[in-house]
Amino acid sequence: MRLLKIKGYQVFANYRKPMSFNFWDTYPLPPLSTVKGWFHNVVEANDYIPMAMSIQGKYDSIVYDLQKIIKFDRKRKEDTDRIILEDFNASLSNSPTYVANMFNMELIIYIKAEEIYLNKFMQNIFKLDYPYLGRREDLIRMDYVDFVEVDRKTFSSFRPYYIKHGIYVSDETARSYNLKGICYKMNFKYDKDMLKKTGLRYFDKKDVVYVDNGLLKTGEMLFDEKENTVIDLIGE
Repeated sequence: MRLLKIKGYQVFANYRKPMSFNFWDTYPLPPLSTVKGWFHNVVEANDYIPMAMSIQGKYDSIVYDLQKIIKFDRKRKEDTDRIILEDFNASLSNSPTYVANMFNMELIIYIKAEEIYLNKFMQNIFKLDYPYLGRREDLIRMDYVDFVEVDRKTFSSFRPYYIKHGIYVSDETARSYNLKGICYKMNFKYDKDMLKKTGLRYFDKKDVVYVDNGLLKTGEMLFDEKENTVIDLIGE
């Protein structure tokens, strides 16, 4: 199977979890919707591109930073103590917030999509003002961007595989291989028609499991021999 392989490095990164307020918590790896949005933005897509991805990596530590967050919120009747931007029908608020920043993030991302878009990603990624993943301030150093051929590899009790760093796997894969980790119901794509009608994003979600260690003794998975890592494509 031919996939686009991306290796990147970020000094600091925060992949904010939805509904985390007054403390910006982070996923351990960029979530599916963040990588999808990043890919669509780089290829300058006007329409949705079906794709699947495997996201994996590791970081050294988490640094908790106190920042002043300035936000534009929808105007509400009870907003009596906030600055109101009448022309934008919005209120301006700011507050001190703790932010979890992962330090020394090393990423490996595999993407499956139509090759025309994968080629366009490679062409465009270095034409941007600066590559970033997640927040605009989270610059990413692109260490490798190219196509790789991967095949399925069989594991057994005589030839097991030990998961050596964090990886998202589908809930089905986790149950099949008895892998333990953190379960997430992760945003994947949103309904554009509902966005136009309501101004809100209603997401289809994927059940994924973050696994950072485990032993594969049976079955088979896609495998990158050069990186000595399994690949579990999540998406379409």
